[in-house]
Amino acid sequence: MSWEMTEILVRVFSGIFLCSVTGSVLFLYWKPVSRYLEKKGDAKLNYTILKIIVVSFFVPVLSVVFEDLSHKTWLFSTTSTIRTITEIVGSIWLLGAIVSGVFYLSKHRRLKAALNNASICSRQTQKVAEICRKKMSVRRKIHVFQSYQAPVPFICGVIRPKIILPEEQFTGKELEIILLHELEHYKQKDIFWKLMCNVLACVHWFNPVKKEICSQIEDWSEVSCDVRVLKVYRSLKQYFGTIISIAARKSGYRQYLASALYENTRGLELRMRRTASIRKMKGIPWKSAQIFFICFCTLGAATISVISYGYFKGYLYLEDKTCIKIEEKADPPKIMKEKKRAGTSLSKQRIMKDAVPGKEKDIWIDWWPEAKEFLMSKKFRAEKGNRIQMMLLCSEDDNPKVKNNEILAGIIEPDGTQKFVCDKDYLQHSFLIKESGEYQFFVENQTTKKIQLAGDYELITEAERDD
Repeated sequence: MSWEMTEILVRVFSGIFLCSVTGSVLFLYWKPVSRYLEKKGDAKLNYTILKIIVVSFFVPVLSVVFEDLSHKTWLFSTTSTIRTITEIVGSIWLLGAIVSGVFYLSKHRRLKAALNNASICSRQTQKVAEICRKKMSVRRKIHVFQSYQAPVPFICGVIRPKIILPEEQFTGKELEIILLHELEHYKQKDIFWKLMCNVLACVHWFNPVKKEICSQIEDWSEVSCDVRVLKVYRSLKQYFGTIISIAARKSGYRQYLASALYENTRGLELRMRRTASIRKMKGIPWKSAQIFFICFCTLGAATISVISYGYFKGYLYLEDKTCIKIEEKADPPKIMKEKKRAGTSLSKQRIMKDAVPGKEKDIWIDWWPEAKEFLMSKKFRAEKGNRIQMMLLCSEDDNPKVKNNEILAGIIEPDGTQKFVCDKDYLQHSFLIKESGEYQFFVENQTTKKIQLAGDYELITEAERDD
């Protein structure tokens, strides 16, 4: 595996890991918060926060931050040890993701089989569905089907939703409650969030809290649905009495990627208790809810930042330790011939925004000059007798078409004179400062394609050189 591919995989796995950390930390903060919100009677805010937690498993906010750090500290540099670890971790993750994916695809096949054997319900049932749709203010017309493979009533389909009923006779009240419940699932987009939970379980299969997160999404989607339906139906006793009656007859919808009227005995008992409690409370005022939500996000962000910084330092520690072992066995550096010229004739020039020698000793760079492009650092002060030492690797070291004199790296002196060395794969040299003044570090790409130059350069004083 090439070092460029290893670098990409390290970035990908770092992104997955950091997303997993982000979601897990927010979820652990949510658990005590959910009990407080339940006591206050706010099912909607509880469910909304859970949705945000699910999204945090897929939005690599911290990876974007580390992408910026990598340009300043060469975070994603790789060694043979890191490469080996990346290959092992990648193989294990891929195997787990495939196994999880096969499990959820089997659910989808069972759902597809149930739909293939479904037939449209009677006109009377469709009329009841139309009345319920207007009660729940659902604009879209959703058809109702029956299938002998449906254990309980459920709604499925993100793009083309359908309500599936078992092939049995329901009373008018039972049918109304079933349809009101499933239509509210449609309004809440619960099928989409169930799908997101399944993807989360596949990508983050290694996360120990993933199962509980998916279970909580399931539970609170049902509670939120019950609370909203009861604003239309009103009678709590009759509503849950009907659900219990249907539950006593059949169960088992969890084999499908769907949202149903009833899941299991434990879930039903929990729903009844929570719904009854929440209906008695008024919930949190909107402004208080906003402040509460901001505080929750701030606390979560602070904790995640601390954990992420630890990951950042740990990666650098591993890279540093394994790099030392490699350097002890490395071949002695090449002696490069220093060249000089008055300036460059290239029209494409760009000043980079990276830090320059000063407070920091080593300046790590990861520059990508375009074809025929000249990149230079900002100016920095160097005194007579100092040295500017550099070590760069080029991504085109295996390209036979690239010539040794087409990739340059060096310094620009105060009078504009350029001192440089050139090579197509490994640039290592130490430039002696003969006159105090403002200097710049530069690289030049004279090839016909974009390349990568990664490494470091540093300003070494006479005292440091003597040590």
